Amino acid sequence: MKTNAKQTDRRVIRTKKEILNALTELLEQKAIEEITVKEITDLAGINRGTFYLHYIDKFDLFEKSVNQLLLEFREMGTFIISKASTKDSGEQKEEIIQKITSVFDYVKENHRFVKALTSKNSSYSFHHKFNEILKDHLVGLFESIDGSVPAVYLATALSYAYQGLIQTWIQNDMQESSREMSEYAYQLFHHFETSMFNGQDN
Repeated sequence: MKTNAKQTDRRVIRTKKEILNALTELLEQKAIEEITVKEITDLAGINRGTFYLHYIDKFDLFEKSVNQLLLEFREMGTFIISKASTKDSGEQKEEIIQKITSVFDYVKENHRFVKALTSKNSSYSFHHKFNEILKDHLVGLFESIDGSVPAVYLATALSYAYQGLIQTWIQNDMQESSREMSEYAYQLFHHFETSMFNGQDN
C-alpha cells in the first residue's frame, strides 16, 4: 500500500510540475487573463479532467503557484529575523546562509516562472507582494532601533535591495551558485543591520 501511495504521490508531483511548466511557457508570451485552460492542458499533455482534479480554474493554479513561491520568501524572512535576534556566531551564520541557499535553489528551479512574474508584460504585481512580505518581517526588527529614519522606510529599502539581488541574478542567467548568492544576501543584511545598530550608539 505504501509503495502505491508513493507512486501516486510521484505522479501527482510530476503532473503538477508539467502543469506549472505549461503555465510558465504561456506566461512568457501573455498575461494570465489571456491564457485558457485548454492551452495549459495541451502544453502539459494532460486532459482537462486531470487539470480540474488539482485546480478550480487557471486563476486557482496561478494563485497557488505564486503563493508557494512567496511562502519560500516568507519562511526565509521568519527564519532570518528569529536568528538575527540572537547572539551572532559562526553556527548562526551558517544556519542563515543554508536557509537562504534553499530559497535561491527554489528560485533557480523555477526561474522561468519568477522571470515571467517580474516581466513588464505581467499583469501581476509580484514586486509588491514580495516587498510586502519582507518588509513586514523587517519592520519589527528595525522598530527597536532609535534612529532618524522610521523603521518602515528602512525595511522597505532592504526589501527592494533583496528584490534587485534576485532579479539581477536571474537576468544574468544565474552565473553564480545559490550558495554564492546566499552569501551576498547575508552580507547585505548583516552590513545593513550592523550600520543601523551602530548608529543607535551615536
